[in-house]
Amino acid sequence: MARVDGLDDVVTLQRSRHRSSIAWSSAWQSAAQRFWSDASPGEHFSTSAGDLLADRLAGIVRGVDARLGSPEDFVVIDLGAADGALVSLVRDRCGELGDRARWIAVDVRDRFVDGIEGVVAEIPGDLPAVPIRGVVMAHEWLDEIPLDIVERDAVGIDRLVLVDEGGEESLGPSIDDDAACAQWGVDAAAVRAWISRWWPLREVGDRAEVGLPRDAAWTWMTSLLTSGLALAVDYGHERDQRVDDLRRGTLAGYRAGRVLAPVPDGSAGLTAHVAIDSCRAAVPGTTLTRQRDEFALAHLPEAANADAIERYFATRRLRQSAGLGSFAWLRWEAP
Repeated sequence: MARVDGLDDVVTLQRSRHRSSIAWSSAWQSAAQRFWSDASPGEHFSTSAGDLLADRLAGIVRGVDARLGSPEDFVVIDLGAADGALVSLVRDRCGELGDRARWIAVDVRDRFVDGIEGVVAEIPGDLPAVPIRGVVMAHEWLDEIPLDIVERDAVGIDRLVLVDEGGEESLGPSIDDDAACAQWGVDAAAVRAWISRWWPLREVGDRAEVGLPRDAAWTWMTSLLTSGLALAVDYGHERDQRVDDLRRGTLAGYRAGRVLAPVPDGSAGLTAHVAIDSCRAAVPGTTLTRQRDEFALAHLPEAANADAIERYFATRRLRQSAGLGSFAWLRWEAP
């Protein structure tokens, strides 16, 4: 793309070349609203959600309840919960607490399993009856929060990436041009600061997925508590990985278990891995572990029954370093 010095010329050029293009965050938001209005996660994604995860989460929830003195107003909120199946499994493993606590699933759709209080809401956003005492959790939610993308062009300028509904990308204004980026709803100063610290670009074609909305989402999650625990589990990477190995980013589309080109037309789910170190830094006191360290792999005896064998191999799957075992677990405790 040719360089243009005057702002008026930049805006004119952008409008003529990108009449149907918008910033990735806006395109993604619109696509997600259309996709999730009808889709169910189980139809499209293979995740670690299941009995073993529910066992681990139930142990964490019971521990928080004990730390708080088993209050009558204990609440568990699952954000981006789909139909609430995971939080229902957790409740069923919590004994007396399962009956005493209030169990809430929050999602954009209004289809929830029996016995779980469903809240239909766009999140981050306003939720009823918060802040709470208890646990706020989100499993594979942060990676679906829309974000913007920046790419280094052929002459070394870092530019906002624009996209149309068909997935065709083009390079928009330089992120050094605050006014031009504002035309696309982007805070260029905030983007520059984030990229400089968390995902610096080095060569032509390098891309950064700007994690500011995920940082804000994690901050918002922790604000929902007066006391208790915020927990987010997700695909995550850190600065060295991004700079050395993920120079073209991680944005992808998924449908029916298949990886697709990330086309923001509402026909597929869109996801990009989370800059987990940036989220951690956004809220002081946040701790980080990896999923492989959350699940102990017990020795499998020779006389193990079918259930024990199934559990053993399910645990191995959750601990695989190159797969689900690399999931990040972010925790933040409120007194």
